[in-house]
Amino acid sequence: MSTKYRHYWTLLRSTFWFVPGLMVLAAALLAGIALATDSAVRDIDLPGWMYAGGADGARALLSTVAGSMVTVAGLGFSITIVALVLASTQFGPRLLTLFMRDVTSQATLGVFAGTFTFCILILRSIRGPGEGGAEFVPQVSITVALTLTLLSVGMLVYFFHHVAESIQAPKLVATVARDLDRAIDTLYPQDIGRGGPEPDPADVPDPAIDPVIHAAANGYVQVVDDAALLALATGHDLCVRLLIRPGLFVVRGTAIIAVRSRTPLTPALEARLGSTLIVGNVRTAEDDLEFSVRQLVEIALRALSPAINDPFTAMAAIDWLGAALARLATEVWPSRFRYDDVGRLRVVADVSTFSGVTHTIFSRIRHYGGASPVVLNRMLEAVAAFGPYIQVAADRDLVRDETEAVMTMGRSLITGQADLAELERRYQRAVAALGGAATEALSVSG
Repeated sequence: MSTKYRHYWTLLRSTFWFVPGLMVLAAALLAGIALATDSAVRDIDLPGWMYAGGADGARALLSTVAGSMVTVAGLGFSITIVALVLASTQFGPRLLTLFMRDVTSQATLGVFAGTFTFCILILRSIRGPGEGGAEFVPQVSITVALTLTLLSVGMLVYFFHHVAESIQAPKLVATVARDLDRAIDTLYPQDIGRGGPEPDPADVPDPAIDPVIHAAANGYVQVVDDAALLALATGHDLCVRLLIRPGLFVVRGTAIIAVRSRTPLTPALEARLGSTLIVGNVRTAEDDLEFSVRQLVEIALRALSPAINDPFTAMAAIDWLGAALARLATEVWPSRFRYDDVGRLRVVADVSTFSGVTHTIFSRIRHYGGASPVVLNRMLEAVAAFGPYIQVAADRDLVRDETEAVMTMGRSLITGQADLAELERRYQRAVAALGGAATEALSVSG
């Protein structure tokens, strides 16, 4: 599946109407099949465990089930709204997408709506004696309705458990961390052609001298349609340089693509190239590693705010961020230079880097948690955990600088001698994990 279609599929999965809508359609189809089965077995004696009542009893039963499904669906929706409000207040509004794409919530709403639809469609088919035709009580259909009712009760019970579990901070942090893991699995721009070595700088499009394409709208770059971009570059013998990357905000008229072409670009080709960058109102996780990182960072920052003051949630977020950095340190980052099947340079991407991600994490959490010994200690513990995995010398130097900054802030803001001594010990272990010598140790008296 191309990035473009994967993006639209992700947007569909993040709505409350798509899965319930499919389940309502499935319920309507099931009702038709059940009624057809009832018509086919009308003259056959059915097993005793199936519904065997009359028309009035069938109507009362289905009316009761249909009414209760609407009530329960309203209750489930209310519970979901309360969970969303709590999550928005404590963890930030940008995490609401996690709850909106939650399959359990969507399936629960779909089961209630589907059962209601099934009962209504079966209800209209019931005929009693003297009601304009032969008596028809769809025994199979009503039995199916009872089965769906039991399923709905089970889903309701599980939904209560799921909501109570999903709004717990450790669970939510782990869920965001799994999203980050998936983002690492498909590091941008590995889906664009084939990676290759750095070319001669003269072969790379220069926005100062080559034609540029400008953004047609304001918004965040959500994804790059990799298949379309590579096809256009190959089909028209172009070399395309992306001047922005997914996650960045662009203003209408901003240069977003520089193009090296043997022939002048036509307005139609410029429009097609510009449309390969999908711009929207919000950032998304596709192709945007830093967005997933910032979600965990935001959880940590909000937990450290005076209004919430929950350092343990911040420490959990730091743990998962450290695990992500350990993986990123050993990951083979895709080359920003992308070649076609015959080895010609076609796309030069703007990419995230290990150093940039590390700085994003440490600078923000250090700024808001600098006065908290437990937060600084956990940051140094994270360095000690992922430091040995760093293979690039420049990345190791940057992490060492971030570690020094953490220690410097601790020395300036923490006044307790015992806290400073403990911080110093964590600092020494972090520096040792980075394979270097610590700066002059802090003198702690007494």
